[in-house]
Amino acid sequence: MGFIKSLFEIFIQVVPYLVVFAILRYIVKCQQKRAKEREEERKNGRIRTHYIIKTEKMLTIIFIVAVFLFGGATVASAIQQDDLFPPLVFGIFFIVSLIGSLNMIMWKLEVNGDEITWRSTFGRKRTFRFEDITYCERKKGSICVYVNREKLFTIDSNIDKEEFMEDIKRRRIPVKSYWVNKYK
Repeated sequence: MGFIKSLFEIFIQVVPYLVVFAILRYIVKCQQKRAKEREEERKNGRIRTHYIIKTEKMLTIIFIVAVFLFGGATVASAIQQDDLFPPLVFGIFFIVSLIGSLNMIMWKLEVNGDEITWRSTFGRKRTFRFEDITYCERKKGSICVYVNREKLFTIDSNIDKEEFMEDIKRRRIPVKSYWVNKYK
């Protein structure tokens, strides 16, 4: 009986790693599928004029689940603990996951021909054209887009921005490196 119990405990400890591995594998497969579709379109000479850039759905789902888990842990630890430290720590994680999931749900970049519509984390929409973009700046895998030296938005490193960067390259909009500009 002790052997089965120890196997079960090992299984319980390994399951979270397996779940994370499966989720990351799913995300990579989705990105590879999209890249293959884009490559086929490129080979056939088709250029997509309408596309939407936003956070991967699976990542958004993970953050929403984290909101509920950390929210529940915050409430449970506040009820059960006399100490203030555990509810405070869980509360911080709850707030971070809440803000992260809000960002992932709301932030969106929609390209329709030459027109770009950007929706911020807080729902503010701005519409502009590719010709309005002064330059882009590459910074640690992220891309910052500037209009008249004012940063308009940033596409984070965890978002598939390949189509947008192809449009930037096709329109010959300069892409600068943050580190090169900082240390000149």
